[in-house]
Amino acid sequence: MNINERLKKEAQYLSVLYVEDEEDTRKQISQILELFFQKVFIAKDGLDAIEVYRYSKADLVMTDLTMPNMDGLTMVKEIKKINNNQHVIILTAHNSSENLMETIDLQLDGFLLKPIKMDKMLELLLKISHMINLEKNEK
Repeated sequence: MNINERLKKEAQYLSVLYVEDEEDTRKQISQILELFFQKVFIAKDGLDAIEVYRYSKADLVMTDLTMPNMDGLTMVKEIKKINNNQHVIILTAHNSSENLMETIDLQLDGFLLKPIKMDKMLELLLKISHMINLEKNEK
């Protein structure tokens, strides 16, 4: 089974909230996510994402860091107040040690640099989807 088939199997009953302010990137990545996940929720900034998260309770949150209205780290802190065990992947074009340290403090599941390498993203999504399924099966 190749990675696409494995991810489709792992993510078929999961939901993801994808947060990105750049419209072209948002469209491109969300189309890819829709191939694998049962539900894909979209938000254009952190404020929008918190509202969407409140009703979606997505299994996974994927977010850009630098956005208008509310940045990704602030948004993740707010979401973690709602669900401290929320699975989160950060996407960013900035490879700064400050951002990396903050993500470690928030106990995030992954960190992808832009431009996003598709194989890296799919591998990370597979790993986290598998983890989420294991957690759901334990309940």
